[in-house]
Amino acid sequence: MAERARIVRPDHRARILESATAAFLENGYEFTSTAEIARRARVSKRELYTYFHDKRDILDAVITKLQAGIQSQANASWSSSGDVREVLTNAGARILRFITSDRFGKLFRIVAAESFHDPISSRKFYVLGPAMGRKNTAVFLKRHMDAGDLRATDPLQAADDFLDILVSSRYLTAVVLRQLRRFPKPRVHVEHAVDLFLSYYGAIEPKRKARKSNR
Repeated sequence: MAERARIVRPDHRARILESATAAFLENGYEFTSTAEIARRARVSKRELYTYFHDKRDILDAVITKLQAGIQSQANASWSSSGDVREVLTNAGARILRFITSDRFGKLFRIVAAESFHDPISSRKFYVLGPAMGRKNTAVFLKRHMDAGDLRATDPLQAADDFLDILVSSRYLTAVVLRQLRRFPKPRVHVEHAVDLFLSYYGAIEPKRKARKSNR
């Protein structure tokens, strides 16, 4: 009987993760107990510990799941066959939409607050988020450098420059402090970032659509 009780049920694990995510985002990591997570997931604490060692292990899994979500969306953009400006704009809009979401802002604040006590989770947050995004961006840029669409240079440096323009420290601070109303609309911000990037890395001067004359 004891063996049967420890049979892994994927739907139960998913339910625990969903419940933990909701609880962490609502109450913060510190004020969320494993008992609360188990209650929300409709499982016993004993079953919860079948899937996770402790609360930090659950947070680690929540981070993995949420970061995988943004990376899958970003990868769909980076694999697009559109021109450089179009892909950069669409990918930038998706990245910004995720970063400005309420869910990301809350998770970011949780990880930042727990980073001193739990450097492993903060490391995972970075590796699966910014570091993975940097790598995928560089792969896309390298492909277009090889095709002659962008100036040939270090693709990782180019990726850093694009992402730094798109998600500047000032912008990320505004996300954490919920002060985004002081910034331009996301689409305007993304198009400005792409313009700046292509003005330096573009193989040719970036073209803008000509405005119709009223004359």
